Amino acid sequence: MRTGTWLCMFLAASAAVAAAQPWGVGSGPNLVQNPGFEALDENGRPEHWSAPQPVYSIADEPVRAGERSLKYANDDPARYMLCSQRVVLEPGRRYEVQAWVRTENVQGEDTGATVCLEYSDADGGYLGGYYPPGRKGDTADWTEVGGVCPRVPERAAEMRVLCYVRKEMTGAAWWDDVSVRLVRERPLHTVLLSPNYRGLVTDDGPDAIRVRVTLTLDDVDVPVPELALVLSLLPEDGGEPLAMARVDAVDPEQTDLQMPLPELAPGRYAARVDLVRGQTGEVLATDEWRIMRREGDDEPTTYIDEHNRLIVEGEPFFPLGMYCSGVTETLLETYTEAPFNCLMPYASPDEAGMDLIERYGLKCIYSIKDFYAGTQYAPASIQVVGDEEPAVRERVRRYREHPALLAWYLNDERPLSMIDQLEAHQRWVEEEDPNHPTWVVLYQVNDVGGYIRSFDAIGTDPYPIPNRSAAMAGEWAETTREAVGDARPIWMVPQVHNWGVYRGYEGARPPTAAEVRSMTWQCICEGADGLIYYSWQDLHRDETTPFDERWPELKAVVEEVAEQIPVLLSVEPTPELEVQAPETVRWTVRTLNGTSWLFLANGEAEPARAVARAGDEARTFDLAAHEVRIEEWGAR
Repeated sequence: MRTGTWLCMFLAASAAVAAAQPWGVGSGPNLVQNPGFEALDENGRPEHWSAPQPVYSIADEPVRAGERSLKYANDDPARYMLCSQRVVLEPGRRYEVQAWVRTENVQGEDTGATVCLEYSDADGGYLGGYYPPGRKGDTADWTEVGGVCPRVPERAAEMRVLCYVRKEMTGAAWWDDVSVRLVRERPLHTVLLSPNYRGLVTDDGPDAIRVRVTLTLDDVDVPVPELALVLSLLPEDGGEPLAMARVDAVDPEQTDLQMPLPELAPGRYAARVDLVRGQTGEVLATDEWRIMRREGDDEPTTYIDEHNRLIVEGEPFFPLGMYCSGVTETLLETYTEAPFNCLMPYASPDEAGMDLIERYGLKCIYSIKDFYAGTQYAPASIQVVGDEEPAVRERVRRYREHPALLAWYLNDERPLSMIDQLEAHQRWVEEEDPNHPTWVVLYQVNDVGGYIRSFDAIGTDPYPIPNRSAAMAGEWAETTREAVGDARPIWMVPQVHNWGVYRGYEGARPPTAAEVRSMTWQCICEGADGLIYYSWQDLHRDETTPFDERWPELKAVVEEVAEQIPVLLSVEPTPELEVQAPETVRWTVRTLNGTSWLFLANGEAEPARAVARAGDEARTFDLAAHEVRIEEWGAR
């Protein structure tokens, strides 16, 4: 087929592409029976639901829709009861669980009223579940909770949807319109590798668009040999492509597309990837990335470079800080005893707070994470989704010129079901402030790729201690880095807090100094470009270990990291090094001024051996439990 003929067919197919059902969100029939609690049995209990009394009952008000809702009332924090229903789900598939929740005086340390999915095997053995955050507080009107769950385990034989309030909580809550719907897995997943920061193209480059593609073909009935990928560069206002590239040999696990960038006039463009069916040009799925050609070589004051480093006033910067609740001079006097260079206050500082941060020589990651209608800590001015945009834009305009500003904090573990709002907030910040990047943090480590258009830098927050191995820090950092194709900064969130300050239970304890050090360097070895520890306020709240004991331990770890920052930020070539070690030993090699350094971090509470080889040179390192080694390898 001639190229011109194929191109015409492709453009026609692209214009006509439409899916029978949306990708990536719940669609199709609701698998929950009696989702609004309208149908009652002869005893006045909701049909199809196990709703144990006296905690659960049927209410005539408040209701969101229909005539009834499910009510929870509990004044005993030791009483823990669940309302559940069996649902029929297909193992290996993904589902979206959602419900509308209203709360009144729900109190306790956990997240409150929510829904979840749980799975058991044929013998009744627990296989796990999906547990989205809930709602609590004095009074919260109807709010949607839930999200898209990971794949149902293959061994799952019994599945349940539950409405409940988390353990050791009291108060009243209501549920209405519960749903579980099948998610058609989006077949096309892309990461814009270059340009890696907001799609920015300048006089200095890049000279090509590069996109990484992975495919999930569970819901696409087309053999892999019939698939092709097409990368197109389009003007923002549409029209014919300015450049195109096509790959016919598609590897579903990873296919990298590359297309030289033509000369572009300043303005906005789109890089579009189409998954097509062979020579017919039928478009099965499409994905787009914004591209912007800046005029001249003017660069932002704070931005991400091609090596994923944060650049502040022309110099590489490794964010090193902690979460805190607010900003006071007393806090900063102690905080600056450690060589931190930034902090992330939950209570968004006012002008005086920002001035105080600047006076202490620090930078602020400014939080607008709560600017979402219906969320627990949303400002009073944000009542509906339409209130979000003016609030975000106004706050960004107010502080975008402040010298203490480092980045914007947009999302603290919001569910993937909010992705449209999350991406909108990212877009508004980009438009209002070209001079500072955004950062988000997720516990949804396996879903990072789904959020990728909603941030400039990403962090995940593995908090394993005491119930899991400290090696979880390295696992999550690796998963996060791979999800963004090594093409976005990862500012990881290591644990220093004691889970017991949130959920009291036997055996709760903070991480030891060795565990904190190990988790820190595991993250760095797996590519962390910054570290924001969690959290300052919890060091003070922990009654098991005095602050005066924990603080010197943390300072020692931070001092060690700060000392190595010039090495960590270096982009000099490194030696071809091979390390043989257990998976829980993380490592990296960096070179500065011609001298190379090997970093090793053992994530386990057991000794481990690592053997490093470069050419004819080999060294053996016997690592104690949670040991970190920093070894000079020698000049190149």
